[in-house]
Amino acid sequence: MSKDFDQVAKAPKQFKLGHLGTLNQVIVALGKTIRAMADGGLDSQVGSRICNGLGIMRHCLETRTLDQLGERLDHLENTRGEGNSYGTAKHDQPHHLAH
Repeated sequence: MSKDFDQVAKAPKQFKLGHLGTLNQVIVALGKTIRAMADGGLDSQVGSRICNGLGIMRHCLETRTLDQLGERLDHLENTRGEGNSYGTAKHDQPHHLAH
């Protein structure tokens, strides 16, 4: 019997992204996906589709963060008695900072 039969073939490492609940986790997953494509561990078509989905998630999380910051600014301005609005939901209003 040859030595080839004595060796046990390793199963390929399964690609897992991990948690994707925060912006930082999505950015880490993007980097992990790109590295896996670069080293040949992940098919580039599959990796591209994953990166596209992660990019959409990143954009959604960034938009949510901007909305939260806008709402916080609105709240702070309202507690000071000024009527300026910084929320991103009001796209047609200019953003002015009080000096």
